[in-house]
Amino acid sequence: MTAETTRYLDLLERRLTLLGSLAGALTAASTHIVSLDINGLEARIAEQEKLCAEIRALDTHLDRVQRQCATHAVPPAPDASPADALRCREVLTRLTVAQTNVQLLNHRHRALLRRSRRTVSALLNSYHSFAMTYGNPSDTRASAGGRL
Repeated sequence: MTAETTRYLDLLERRLTLLGSLAGALTAASTHIVSLDINGLEARIAEQEKLCAEIRALDTHLDRVQRQCATHAVPPAPDASPADALRCREVLTRLTVAQTNVQLLNHRHRALLRRSRRTVSALLNSYHSFAMTYGNPSDTRASAGGRL
């Protein structure tokens, strides 16, 4: 296996690890949304942003290494050993599965956020319609001269 091919596979392995971490962050964020844990959700969003930035940077390296390959094709080279060819196929298969999983989780996460936005909007509308009935208790104390 050439040095470029080895480097390319190592970068793909790193991308797999980052995609797995991103999948975990998306799953955790959904849990925080459902449990209304805003601090946890904000932490997961920050984690997702960091992971996406790392993946973008890694993709730049992957593109550069792939361009350096003499064949300009996905490894392995035509003269690669069966073990090298097997490793390449295995890594690329795992990468496809991980990318599909992250896409599915991202789609579910967006749907959950849309539903949450509708729920929050409905609750706010309800709150505003009953604002006069259920006023701020501190306003009531102040108007009653501090006695209740």
